[in-house]
Amino acid sequence: MKEAKQKKNIQKVNELLAELYDLLDHQAVKAAVQNAYNKINTSDKVSVQYAEVLKREFSRLSLAKKTKFTRAQEEIVSQLTVFTRRSFQKGFEGLGMVGVWFG
Repeated sequence: MKEAKQKKNIQKVNELLAELYDLLDHQAVKAAVQNAYNKINTSDKVSVQYAEVLKREFSRLSLAKKTKFTRAQEEIVSQLTVFTRRSFQKGFEGLGMVGVWFG
């Protein structure tokens, strides 16, 4: 049962990442979202995927003035943050950590 819930949570994160990716026009940010998606989904093991979600940090990119998010993009980042904090008991901190994404 726990694994089924984890799969559902990972699927929701993937859906939100895909939605965010589709709304972005800044290539570096799109690459960061794609990178996060790829890393989360590298393994077929749910436990590894789940652990990878907990590693993703998404917050300070717009604060780093690399890009400005539209309201729709901010809403998806907010949904990712709220959902992962509630479901994974940690959260994506938004699209940030330029060193993580671009380093």
